Amino acid sequence: MNLGTTETSYSGDDSTSNGGYPPSPWTKEQIYDLMAKRSRVLRYSYAGREIHIKEANIGIQEEVGTKVWHAGEAFCEFIQRRGRQFEDKKVIEVGAGTGLVGIVASLMGADVTLTDLKGILPNMEENVQINTKGCKHRPKVRELAWGRDLHQYTKGHYDYVIGTDVVYEEHMFRSLVVTLKHLCDVRTRVLLCHHVRWPDKDLKFMELFSADFTIVNQRRLPKQDLTVYLFEAKLKESH
Repeated sequence: MNLGTTETSYSGDDSTSNGGYPPSPWTKEQIYDLMAKRSRVLRYSYAGREIHIKEANIGIQEEVGTKVWHAGEAFCEFIQRRGRQFEDKKVIEVGAGTGLVGIVASLMGADVTLTDLKGILPNMEENVQINTKGCKHRPKVRELAWGRDLHQYTKGHYDYVIGTDVVYEEHMFRSLVVTLKHLCDVRTRVLLCHHVRWPDKDLKFMELFSADFTIVNQRRLPKQDLTVYLFEAKLKESH
């Protein structure tokens, strides 16, 4: 449940001159840069806790990994409803972004590893440290670029591999599938939560994904009037 937002603000030198108007301490370009790089804190209530999630660079459209997306909120609600399903399970999240979903899984008792690109980790690490004090298993934050240095992660070590809105950049689809294959064995379950925006692009990913994975369940998650699906899959026996 989203409890609200607190956004940062910026102020300059408040001294006045020339008719009472304050002089501008920044150029127009610097002001635009500050607005793009501003942050805000979203407040949620999950697992009996108030969670504070910092979003960074909210004015930069391309910075998708530092923002919370609706599918992530829907996934958190699902994890909360399932309760003990994730308790003591080893969970790794790919493309964890702000860390919200992994944090909720951790609060529900899972042993969670949150991963993303190096530049995303500082904001995620801050959110994890603030919100997971007293968790049964201390969550871990690690770098993982899809398709690279996968030997650093033990194959089949996890009960669940989870991801939210990771079907985004079409040129990364194959690297994502390669990464999911490496992290799984036939016992691992993959849970992908996805907000349907571009059906044609989604279909391309599902065709690629289905070559190596069997979808065992899919359900639509309630989230306002948005089309959000949760897919549960497992690695095919031959792989």
